[in-house]
Amino acid sequence: MQIARFLWRDRVRWGVVDGEDIRRFRGDLYRSARPGDYLGPLAEARLLTPIERTNKVVGIAANYGEKDARDGAGIFMKQPGTNIAHLEPIVYPRTCLSVIHEAEVAIVIGRAARHVSVQDAFDYVLGYTCANDVSAREMTVSDIGRGGTMRWKHFDTFCPLGPVIATDLDGDNLRVQCRVNDRTDLDSNTSGMIFGVAELISWVSEVMVLYPGDIISTGCPSTGEIKVGDTVEVEIEGIGILRNPVVSDY
Repeated sequence: MQIARFLWRDRVRWGVVDGEDIRRFRGDLYRSARPGDYLGPLAEARLLTPIERTNKVVGIAANYGEKDARDGAGIFMKQPGTNIAHLEPIVYPRTCLSVIHEAEVAIVIGRAARHVSVQDAFDYVLGYTCANDVSAREMTVSDIGRGGTMRWKHFDTFCPLGPVIATDLDGDNLRVQCRVNDRTDLDSNTSGMIFGVAELISWVSEVMVLYPGDIISTGCPSTGEIKVGDTVEVEIEGIGILRNPVVSDY
């Protein structure tokens, strides 16, 4: 099932995407959601970020490659202003010299989670969505050297999400692709993650309570540079394509 948050006739709604159509929800979004009556054509809806303003996005750092001595994943937060939807523009900040894409699978939490065991972690998953953890690459060195502010992760529009939440997927085995102007920059799989979905949920839930609708972005296999005028596409197997143009700052 593919769940979408969208604008329909000036009203924000949640529904189920059924091919080229949208259906209403039956049941509770986080417990017993199922497709209901026909609402209308998907083309007449404007897809929004699959996250409410009261929810948070937890970023995971360095989750691909060789496992080192760490006992768990690195955690950071993406501030609410970073969240944008499918087709909304990524703004290239006027203070940045090098901006990169980071295509990632994002876990959407389905029930409140605190001190969750690895064995029980999948019981807390609603589904998965596409994420692009956009970053200002040249600031990593200067910020880390001055106390680790992670400024490069926090610029507005630096976390596109969507276009839908897909349920019933194996988050530990999903193909991840990223294209810039139709050129493939990344073609990988979440099977290469150092810490899998269950481990990430358990690890983060030891640090903070995760609420229904919160998102854990699982880390990227590799990065690539983007520039003003580019179009960036993150495609995740079973979810779809998250597409965003890159525009100049004002």
